[in-house]
Amino acid sequence: MRPQPTFPAYRHARPPTGKRWLAAGATVLLLTGGIAALLRHPEAGYGQVVMVIGFITVLSALVWGLRVLFYRMATHNAQLYHHEVKQVQQQWWARHCQHIALTEAVLIGPAGTTLTQWQRLINRDHRQPDVRIESGGKALRLLHSFAVDITEREKHLAKTLVLQWREQHQGPLAITPLRCYWSGSAASWLVFSTQMALSFPDVVLPAHPVVWRGEESMTEIIDELAHSAPESFFLCAGCCSLPASHESRLPAGEAAVLWLLGQTGKVQFSRGEVFNPSPDESLVAVAQRALDQSELTQPPDTSFLFSQPPIPDLNETGWNVTQHVQDLNWGELAEIESMVAQTLAAFFAEHHAMPCGWLARDPNHTLALGIVKPYGSGK
Repeated sequence: MRPQPTFPAYRHARPPTGKRWLAAGATVLLLTGGIAALLRHPEAGYGQVVMVIGFITVLSALVWGLRVLFYRMATHNAQLYHHEVKQVQQQWWARHCQHIALTEAVLIGPAGTTLTQWQRLINRDHRQPDVRIESGGKALRLLHSFAVDITEREKHLAKTLVLQWREQHQGPLAITPLRCYWSGSAASWLVFSTQMALSFPDVVLPAHPVVWRGEESMTEIIDELAHSAPESFFLCAGCCSLPASHESRLPAGEAAVLWLLGQTGKVQFSRGEVFNPSPDESLVAVAQRALDQSELTQPPDTSFLFSQPPIPDLNETGWNVTQHVQDLNWGELAEIESMVAQTLAAFFAEHHAMPCGWLARDPNHTLALGIVKPYGSGK
C-alpha cells in the first residue's frame, strides 16, 4: 500500500502588529526630526526639517504597506497550500477506497474442496480434518493425496485446483487475463498451466506469472483495473504444502486458491490494510481505517483469521477474533494464509449477503486485515 501522503507544516507569516509599527515609526520620526533640527544651519529655516519629517513619514507608510502586502500574500499562499494538501489527501483516500470484484473462486484444503463443504465450514457445521503423524511431525493433508514428497504434493494441489474450477465453472471460458499472479513454486505453476490448457483451452496464460505479494499485488490489480476495459480480468492463484516439523507450533498444512478478479462479480475485495508493530503505528487505528475504507461504522460480526503472534492491541480492535480461527482446519500455511482467509470471507459474504472480515499474515507484513462485502454494497 502506498502510504498516505504527508506534507510539512506550512510556516505561517506573523501578522504585523499595528501598535509596534506605530511606536517604531514615531520613534524614527522623532529621532530623525531631532537630528535634522540639531544639524540645521542657524540661518536656514525649518523647511529642510519639514522635508525630512515628510520623507520619513512617507517612507514609514510605504514600509508598513509592504509589510501588510507581504502578510496578505503569505496568508493567501498558506490557504492555497492547505487546499492543495487536502485535495491530494482526498484523492489518495478515494483511490485507497477502490475495490475489485471476485468473479469466481476455488479453494482446496484439508477441510474440503467443494463449495458445499466450504458453506458447512463457514457455518461451523463441519468436521475438522484429522491430524496425520508424519516422520517430521504433525500435518493436515488432503484426503485424496498420498504423495510424500512436498514438491509432488504441490503439483497435485495445482492440478486439483484446475480440475475443481472446471467442475465449478458452467460452460466454456474464453479470456486472456491482463496478468496472472502465482503464489508457489515454478514446478507447480507448470503443472497448473498445463492442466489449464487441457481443461480451459480458450484461456491464454503467460509462460511466467507474476509473483503474488499479497497486499502489494492487490493494490497493483485494483489500480490497473480501474483504467481497464469492463471485460478485463486478472487471474490470481497459488498452492502451498509445508513439510511437517516437530518444532512448529501448528501442524504443517497445505492449500490451493484461485481467484478470477474483474469489475463485476459476486463479492468485492478492498485493498485491505497492513500492520507492522512500531511506536508510530497502532493496530486499533489500522483496524478503524479498514472500517472507513469499507464504509462501515462497526466491525463485521464475523471474521475469518489464523492465530497471530502476540499483538497486545488485537483484542482492542473490536473485531471478532475468537469464533472463526482456522488453525485446526488448515494448519500452518505460510504466505498463502491471507488468500485462504480472504476466500473464506468471500464465501461467507456471498452466502449470507453481509460483510465479513479477515485477518492473516501478509507476505511482506506482520498482519493484513480487510473486509469483503457483497458486490454493489458501497464503494
